[in-house]
Amino acid sequence: MTVHFCYNHGMNISTKDHVLALLMRAGGNFISGEEAGKSMNLSRAAVSTAIRGLRDEGYDIESVTNRGYRLSTIPDALCTGTLLSCLTPKRMETVICLPATSSTNSYLMEMAQKNAPDGQTVLAEMQTDGRGRKGGHFDSPKAQGIYLSYLIKPDTSRGESALVSDWQSITKRVGTAVYSVIKDLTGIAPTFRGNELFINDRKFCGILTQTDMEVESGMIRTLVVGIGIRVHQTRSDFGAGGAMTSLDIETGRHNSRPVLASKLILSLDELRNSFFD
Repeated sequence: MTVHFCYNHGMNISTKDHVLALLMRAGGNFISGEEAGKSMNLSRAAVSTAIRGLRDEGYDIESVTNRGYRLSTIPDALCTGTLLSCLTPKRMETVICLPATSSTNSYLMEMAQKNAPDGQTVLAEMQTDGRGRKGGHFDSPKAQGIYLSYLIKPDTSRGESALVSDWQSITKRVGTAVYSVIKDLTGIAPTFRGNELFINDRKFCGILTQTDMEVESGMIRTLVVGIGIRVHQTRSDFGAGGAMTSLDIETGRHNSRPVLASKLILSLDELRNSFFD
C-alpha cells in the first residue's frame, strides 16, 4: 500500500486524524460507523466523509455491511492520525510532524527562539542534513527511521536549575530512556556508549543534545534533545561488514514507527518531569 503522509503543523486535529487513530486502535478489527461516531460525538455521515478522505490519501480501508470499517494494512507513517492512536489529543497539541526538514534539532531550535513550549516535539519523515556526533552527518532516509527532537526549558519558578552543570547528565538519562523503550518493545537490551546505542556492537541510534545559553550568565535557556533511530534499513543499506544496524535487522521483523515514536515521547515526558525529583 502506498500512503500519502498527513502532517500536523500545530493546528486543531482533524476528524480524519481522529478516525484514523480510532481505526489503528482497533488493531485490525472492524469498527462500525455508529460506534465510531458515538466515540467521537460525530454523525455517521461525518465518519463516512472522513473515511473517504483517508482513502483518497491512500489508506487501504475495508468496509463490510453490518460490520463497519477496518484498516487492511496498519500504516507506518509518522503523522497526526497515527501518533494520535497512542497519544492524547492534548499531547498532540505540541507535536509537529514534517515531511522533510534539514534537521529536526535546527527546526526546533528556531521554534524555541519563538517561544515554543516546554515539551514541544518535532518529527520528520526524512532529514536532508541530519546532524550526528562532533558535527558529523546522520543519514536520515525517508520513512526508514525515527528522527525526533524534544524541547526542554528549565523552569526556575519551579526551582529547576538552569546551570549547565546540573544538566550535564541529560544525554545519559535520555539514552537510558531510549534503552528502556527499545527493550520493552523488542525484548532486546542495547548497550549505551557516549551518545550512541548499539545492538551486537553495531550502532542503530544516536543522541544529540544542543543548548541555547545566555552569554553573560552562562545559564541555559533551552535544551533540544535529538534522537535518531534506524528502524527499517536492511543489511544492503549498510554494505558488508558495516558498523551500523537497524531494529528490523536485529529483531527479524517489521517494527512500527508510530508506536516507537509515541513511546519515546511519553518516556521523554516522564524523564522531563522527574529530572529534579
